[in-house]
Amino acid sequence: MFTKRTLTAALEKIRNVGWIKSHRNINNDGAVGNTLEDLLGISENNLPLPNAAEW
Repeated sequence: MFTKRTLTAALEKIRNVGWIKSHRNINNDGAVGNTLEDLLGISENNLPLPNAAEW
């Protein structure tokens, strides 16, 4: 689980890397979200629920 502070820090770290090639097939509608989940260490799921605590 991420707190707002730890998620913000993780997203800033990812942003500072620069361009990141998708980890998934670009024809996959969820490729960007899947790549972000990979980078954050979040297990893939297709549930319409927040992955970061309550938000």
